[in-house]
Amino acid sequence: MYRVFLFFVCFPVVFVSFSMAQEFPGVLDPTQVLQPVPAEYGSDKRVWQGVPSIAVAPNGRLWAAWSSGGSQEPHGDNYCLLATSSDHGKTWTEPLLVIDMPGPVRELDPALWIDPEGKLWFFWGQVTGDFFDGRAGVWCMTTNTPERQDAVWSTPKRICDGFKSTKSIVDSQHRWIHPVIIFNTGEVHPDRTFEPGTHFVVSEDRGKTWKSIGFATVPRKDALYDETNIVEKKDGSFWMLFRTLYGIGESFSTDNGKTWTEPKPSKFSNPSSRFFMRRLKSGNLLFVKNGGLTQRTGRSHLQAFLSDDDGQTWKGGLMLDERNQVSYPDGDQANDGTIFIIYDFERYGAREILLARFTEEDVLAGKIVSETGTLQILVDKATAPKCQFQANSNSDGKPLRFGTSPKMEIKNAKAGTVLRGFSSLFTDNNETLIYLCSVPNEFNGKKFVLGQFQQPIEVNVQSDGMVYVYTPSKERSLNSSVEEELLKIGFEKVARPETLIFGNSLDGVVTLYQKEVKTGETIKLTKWAFLIY
Repeated sequence: MYRVFLFFVCFPVVFVSFSMAQEFPGVLDPTQVLQPVPAEYGSDKRVWQGVPSIAVAPNGRLWAAWSSGGSQEPHGDNYCLLATSSDHGKTWTEPLLVIDMPGPVRELDPALWIDPEGKLWFFWGQVTGDFFDGRAGVWCMTTNTPERQDAVWSTPKRICDGFKSTKSIVDSQHRWIHPVIIFNTGEVHPDRTFEPGTHFVVSEDRGKTWKSIGFATVPRKDALYDETNIVEKKDGSFWMLFRTLYGIGESFSTDNGKTWTEPKPSKFSNPSSRFFMRRLKSGNLLFVKNGGLTQRTGRSHLQAFLSDDDGQTWKGGLMLDERNQVSYPDGDQANDGTIFIIYDFERYGAREILLARFTEEDVLAGKIVSETGTLQILVDKATAPKCQFQANSNSDGKPLRFGTSPKMEIKNAKAGTVLRGFSSLFTDNNETLIYLCSVPNEFNGKKFVLGQFQQPIEVNVQSDGMVYVYTPSKERSLNSSVEEELLKIGFEKVARPETLIFGNSLDGVVTLYQKEVKTGETIKLTKWAFLIY
């Protein structure tokens, strides 16, 4: 497929128009469930995987679901997998089924949930094309026998517009509640029934019907997939916590979810990544996030905290995994109080789905003290060969130079995001996922420009300093390279070999360019470029 890049840091995606949605009406048809799983979905065929979810059946059987498929995320070939464990997560089956629609229909964000009646729900999002068609849809299927490996599943059905990638809850009025998201990107589908934001979607008839009774919208300048957790507080009010560009935002409702306060930054720091908050059987709140409560890190240092006063204060701090590229925790609790947290590690590197098993006692102690507590349990590992390419040495380039970071006025784009203390970064703007897997250590502490989809970038230099740009060479990708534009305005190629800066495909193979800029200069670029300063 021909792919065009007209933005700074980006994924090689094509945003589909609604004419494509009409061309492929299957996005509204029941999804294809493949069981048993065909060989083409095996671990040796998966080049990436992540975004996991977990549920514990009444008898203790564990279920895990996650995303994979295609050369990267997002991609029209993404699909969802499901596996199970009968020994508290020590060993796992190979995937038992896969959710995958033929054609450019993306299945994503699986979410597992055991309802009050013991039924297991398997939710996922479904969208036409590689990213977002302006509407999307929450789909689900259920089983009444989650205690069995050979559970029989219902026919998939569509609940509503949007995405759902976090746990459902049951409130004190016995309502079943889903946080359902419509991306606040400006895309509008003519048949969409929900406004942008996180919707408080409720069922009062045990899951037979669902309706949105209210919603909260993170401002577009801060919005980043939302991936919202909902908690009912002990006074009957509701607390929404959103993923945002700045970390974690929050909103409150005191009228059963009908109206919500304007989303504001919470007191918690976090990278722009999914986190997990859940009320435990003890009544305490469990909070799993990257870094300390007020310490912003990258997607590293995944930790668990407890609150016994409804989120006012937090205790403990069990380190689940301190490595880089650990993200997207989801959790559930067994009847005996054991807590299970599932997460992903290096979606394009190790490509592992991992599990932590622990108790509240472990969290408060800040270490595993229980007999059954175990960390970094392997659930699944993808083993497809990584992207192979013959890297150009760029030996005709100049040595990499270092200097001060200039001040920049950035037009038609967002302010730079600081790369600090880690060599991997996951972030995105409102409209395009940016997934950087190999940010060089030399650039730690610098910033980069978040561009807008299909928009050129104009940067005005306000103080002298060094600027760097990654882009494919014209030999590598003539249609997406800005090499000629860079050379015309005084950039020079750096004598560093090409590198795969994101994903697991040749689209991410780039060359580094540099320039010492002066106050008053203007840099205008189009297509595929990653500017660091």
